Amino acid sequence: MVIIMKKVSQIFLFTGLLFAFSTNANIQLQPGVSGAWIAGASGQGIFVNIARVNDQPNFVVAWYGYLNGEQIWLVGAQPFEYGIETLTVPMTITSGTGWDTNFVESDVIRTDWGTVTIDFSDCNVGTMQYSSNDENYGSGSMALIRLSNTDGLSCHEDTGSADTIAKQSLAFMREEEKLARDVYLKFNRDYGQNIFSNIARSEQTHMDSVLNLMYVYNVEDSSTGVEGTFNNQVLQSLYDALIEMGSTSLADAYLAAALVEETDILDLLTFEGNENMPADILATYDKLLCGSRNHLRSFAPAYEQLTGNTYQVQIPELATQVAEILSSGNEQCGR
Repeated sequence: MVIIMKKVSQIFLFTGLLFAFSTNANIQLQPGVSGAWIAGASGQGIFVNIARVNDQPNFVVAWYGYLNGEQIWLVGAQPFEYGIETLTVPMTITSGTGWDTNFVESDVIRTDWGTVTIDFSDCNVGTMQYSSNDENYGSGSMALIRLSNTDGLSCHEDTGSADTIAKQSLAFMREEEKLARDVYLKFNRDYGQNIFSNIARSEQTHMDSVLNLMYVYNVEDSSTGVEGTFNNQVLQSLYDALIEMGSTSLADAYLAAALVEETDILDLLTFEGNENMPADILATYDKLLCGSRNHLRSFAPAYEQLTGNTYQVQIPELATQVAEILSSGNEQCGR
């Protein structure tokens, strides 16, 4: 359980508590993206270096992972011109020689492995899609979460227009509310507690409220329409971790559900603090925030009644707000 909690907490912290869309959908490739990035989990990831080769920027990437328990290293480089947001890099896997003094350069075997396509939502979050020539690796997509910066390099993000921020926030909240609904639907099947089915219906209402605004602002529906799947790969990783967290017991499911609501609260507070957010969107987000407070008032006491333990805030930044929420009664949420 402790390991799972660390995994979930890592996702929350490194994504800026999931609000990855206060800027443009993607940032341009730049020296500031150089550094170490976790790819889905702390045991695998990539090192990125924007190098200067023959007077042209080169995107150099080294991917470390595992296959059947064995350490795998993939390397690749691709020249590019500044001003682009997405780049596909051919990757190579090497083998064939020995260690240290037994290394013989002519014995190195370089095999074309396939490609990775990388883009960054902001300076701390990105996505890596991969396609291998080897069926043992296949193809797929991984969320990238920054682990470290290169000392002395700054990463720059465009703030985006008010209209852009509003549209991106709607696309994000549509999927985040779906994440809450899908988590509760799964826990309801696992544990048969009405609290999950009741709040899942509320989350569906939240999803519908956001979708109505997406129609107004001409934003394409970001939802996959399939339970447990998400176009946003950070939310996909978060969903998977929450389901794992709540799979061990009903008490852990209550904790995972409360963590979902704490995250919703923090993200919505972030939106409400954005001076560029249109009034109609803010009004809807205020109702969603009210609903999340009520949901937290349901899950935290359920955990306490089941275990006899006092509920402890899971996102430290919300300690004061959560204490105030749990010490007050349910709200009517604008009805």
